[in-house]
Amino acid sequence: MVLKIIKAASDGFPSFVSGQLLGVDLENVLNVTHAFSYPASIKDNESAGIRSKSIVKYQNDILSHLKAVNVDVNTIGYFASTALGRYFHSTVIDNLLHLQAANPNAVFLLYDNAHPTESGISLKAYRLSEAFIQARKEGSFSTEYLQKVDLTYRNIFDELPVSIKNSHLVTLFLQTLEKKNASQTHPTSLASNFDKFDISIDFYLERNIEGIFNSIDGFHTDQGSYNWYQRQMAREKLKIKQWQHKRALENSARVASGKDPLPEDEWKTLFKLPEEPSRYDNLLISGQTDKFCSQIEDFGANVNTKLFATQKSLNI
Repeated sequence: MVLKIIKAASDGFPSFVSGQLLGVDLENVLNVTHAFSYPASIKDNESAGIRSKSIVKYQNDILSHLKAVNVDVNTIGYFASTALGRYFHSTVIDNLLHLQAANPNAVFLLYDNAHPTESGISLKAYRLSEAFIQARKEGSFSTEYLQKVDLTYRNIFDELPVSIKNSHLVTLFLQTLEKKNASQTHPTSLASNFDKFDISIDFYLERNIEGIFNSIDGFHTDQGSYNWYQRQMAREKLKIKQWQHKRALENSARVASGKDPLPEDEWKTLFKLPEEPSRYDNLLISGQTDKFCSQIEDFGANVNTKLFATQKSLNI
């Protein structure tokens, strides 16, 4: 199943590929037994969801054929390929909400095409947290509500452990490939290899840094809207405070002259407080920025060591 996902992602690269996960749920353990990808013409991306008519029709056709050959047709989630861990966007969340509404244990399996092969396969499983699902149901992403339920960009998703079990034939095939690649990379034990002395910045790190720049731009745009809201709120509150002070003085004068005081809550009909913008986009942008930073922290250690080691000889 993992090889199917990797092959589909590799064949579709640089475009992103997605598909459906099938299997069974036994004692809170999801066993993924089969997966199929969506055709390139209707693939799932940031502008299309798994609930579109073309994808639903394709799913139903594939499931009917698989059922005819006794393959598990229970939908337990969906998978997608990405680059640099980009999964903090609304399409993924909408798809997961739809799947978890039907099956609370549904998962999102993410394969990263841009992940360095030396570090192994980047295959991670995620599920929306209960706090985020509740916030989405209530449609409230205000600062006060997020603080109340302790929802931040760090707990939008719950990461789940992934365990891969291969058949004996697949294990033998992978070992054959490993030996073949090793013999091609190192034909003799005396072959010179100076790759470890390369001090150029890794392409993977460069792309992550570029991703941070783009995320920061989006963050500044969102923060600008929120700062405007705060300034408008401060102005309106100042006007309300001035009106209340004026009304208090006026009521004091009326009481002194034996007249009934005027209502002091009339400001509610005279002033309209600005509505706080949703912090939903801010959560996603912050989460993606944090993901880029984590990847740089994980894979930047080797490059930094080489740069510091050659700093003196290069007179930098």
